[in-house]
Amino acid sequence: MPENSSRSARTAVVAFLSAIPGEATRSLRRTYLQEYAAHLATLKDCPEAALTQADLLDPAHAAAWLDAAARGETRRRTGLRGPRTPASANSMAARTTTLNTFSAHHGHPLALTVPKPEFAPRLTPEEAHRTLRLLTAHQPDGILTATWERTVALIALAVTTGHGLAHLQPMTLDDLQLDRPLPRARVSRTWHPLDTVTRGALTRWTGTHHALTAGHLKALHGGDVHQLWVTTAPGRPRQGRDAPPAGLPAARRTLEAAHRRLTTLALGTPLLLEQFCPAEPENGA
Repeated sequence: MPENSSRSARTAVVAFLSAIPGEATRSLRRTYLQEYAAHLATLKDCPEAALTQADLLDPAHAAAWLDAAARGETRRRTGLRGPRTPASANSMAARTTTLNTFSAHHGHPLALTVPKPEFAPRLTPEEAHRTLRLLTAHQPDGILTATWERTVALIALAVTTGHGLAHLQPMTLDDLQLDRPLPRARVSRTWHPLDTVTRGALTRWTGTHHALTAGHLKALHGGDVHQLWVTTAPGRPRQGRDAPPAGLPAARRTLEAAHRRLTTLALGTPLLLEQFCPAEPENGA
């Protein structure tokens, strides 16, 4: 085993994540390593704090987690076929890549075979814009108004900029300039001009964003919420703690679930956000 194999799993994860320069990739790796640690703690019947770096690098443990994830046993949100919906090829590829990069960083590469990602067929530009206008104008029953507004704004940016969730999720309010004669949004350090539909969707969402976050600034130690995408409803209480309020930064999985629900309710089929992008699929998008 490599050096430091006896140190805590948490310390090993923090060291690995700190070496990743991109926030989107770092967030994705963090999500899957947290899932891995939670599964392993349950498997070993011990608290997560008791896990070591060696536990995470054990090939048998890695294989057990990947097998469980593929069967849908680690799913935290109900999928299209229920709470045990098998994981997609794309999410399994991301999990496997996470293990490969984590183990290589710590000098014990697992070199696992990465499943081939599967990409859904793209909408044509005309289909994407027509669908966006449809979603912008009609809120389906069964979805919160704020959630609808946030998801439509996210889709509008995907259509306009060609970027997927990996690049859109880290955006902040500073990445929008909606009051210019030619409004624009900054994604991955590049400014993109916005059409009137996208500008309208983002203006509506930023107004809701302000309403959701203004009520609890003091609870956030006086700091504003600069992240563009925030939660639209209170979270669930965990480990004896009060439920977190709405208006906190939204996780990638929260945005994905809301997008899937909106497209299913409005269109009758769960389109992926990448299907609205005119560019080629992005890694992790």
